[in-house]
Amino acid sequence: MSAKTTGRMTKHDMKQDKFVSWIFYLVEQFRHKKVLVLGVAGGIVAVVALVWMISNHQTTQREEVRELFGRASIEMRSQSTSLAIIDFRKILDDYGSSDLAGLACYYLANAYYSQRDFNEAEILFKRYLDDYGDDPLLVIAAHWGIAGCMEQRGEFGSAADEYLAAANIDLQGIMAGDLLFASIRAACTGEDSARALKAYQIAEEYYGDTPRVIDAAKLYMYEKGYLKPSVE
Repeated sequence: MSAKTTGRMTKHDMKQDKFVSWIFYLVEQFRHKKVLVLGVAGGIVAVVALVWMISNHQTTQREEVRELFGRASIEMRSQSTSLAIIDFRKILDDYGSSDLAGLACYYLANAYYSQRDFNEAEILFKRYLDDYGDDPLLVIAAHWGIAGCMEQRGEFGSAADEYLAAANIDLQGIMAGDLLFASIRAACTGEDSARALKAYQIAEEYYGDTPRVIDAAKLYMYEKGYLKPSVE
């Protein structure tokens, strides 16, 4: 996985940060010493104005991102998915280093998934993992999304592996049981007994006492003949 975007500055941001720091240094020098020739003092006035403009620009950008994100979220809830895609995409394209860019990327992937554009959805789930993946639950959910794209395209073996990999991130987490069942389902659908049995054994170990998971998994396994009902 590549370096995360969230919490790290680009080269442009670093240059801007150094420049702004230098400006504030000059302002502090002026504030404390107050010993500057007239020409330099005129320059400081311009510098202070520039500091204000940069700060105001950054505040305006944050407000624009929040407005776009809020509107896109409402559009998703109201099933105006095409409009939500436009707004989430604008956040990624124009404000890719903002605090909300990671969430926008994840929700954009889900928006494409809901429109059955599984190729674009998978690209964006992977982009979330590569560029923004710092939230443990969203990391697992993004892997789940990738597996779902594979399964929808009929790539059942790859989907089973991706579901299982997502479950293995935290086998006692809130999503692990469902992910193990999804891995079994995908493997059974693809008539891959080895993958199905591998996932089932893990499910039995961790969720043998959870009927919602293990009973549904058994039905798939019985139906395919990968597991024989016990005789009591």
